[in-house]
Amino acid sequence: MACSLGEAGLAERAERWKALAATALTEVPRSQGGLRLAFGNNPGAAGELREPVALERECCAFATWSVRHGGGQVILGVSGDSEEAAAAVRSMFAGLG
Repeated sequence: MACSLGEAGLAERAERWKALAATALTEVPRSQGGLRLAFGNNPGAAGELREPVALERECCAFATWSVRHGGGQVILGVSGDSEEAAAAVRSMFAGLG
């Protein structure tokens, strides 16, 4: 599981996720193979997720990224197809929940 970002890029990306989480994240339950990050369904939540998810799909191609609406929330699903990939996904978002 390798990310194509360098140290500075990783730090910048982490700060972006932290900022988004601070404004809208409601829960981070584990799922089979990864995590489901639930964001409040405020008017900007889905839009705010589009760009970071697109960027993550490029640098972390080992994971599957999905955004959907459900239960009054915007759900970001992130999963891997192996235990190693699932562990990498969970570690990416460990500080948010």
